[in-house]
Amino acid sequence: MKELEWLDGTFEGSGSWHEATGQSQNYRVHHTNRQLDDGFEVIFRHDSEDGDVTDAHFTMLWLTDRLFSVSAAGKVLGSGYLIDDFCHYHLEVGPFVEVSLLPSRDGLSIFGSSTRNKEGHYIAWHETLRRAVPRG
Repeated sequence: MKELEWLDGTFEGSGSWHEATGQSQNYRVHHTNRQLDDGFEVIFRHDSEDGDVTDAHFTMLWLTDRLFSVSAAGKVLGSGYLIDDFCHYHLEVGPFVEVSLLPSRDGLSIFGSSTRNKEGHYIAWHETLRRAVPRG
């Protein structure tokens, strides 16, 4: 089993998205990564300033020691990789979505983009998260 110490755990913080129209918005993030015997889970909730809520739960299953598939509700949606301290995955869920996770001093930095949001515009985001429960 691959050790995911930097990635494993619960994180909280904030994010902001930036749309091709020039609009942007901040949101609160609750994010959990859980190591499994055959991969790991990524579970998150985003609470936006305008009241919108986004919940997601993805399962990453190892294909090799560095490559994984990404699924939700039992359906494979994409692929990804974890090399050293860098995790990247993409989903094809209508629009193409890509996400990168990397360790920061107190938690995680997450960057991502989508070819289309619900309004049909290109969007990118960044999240700064702190470990909610320090590793001991």
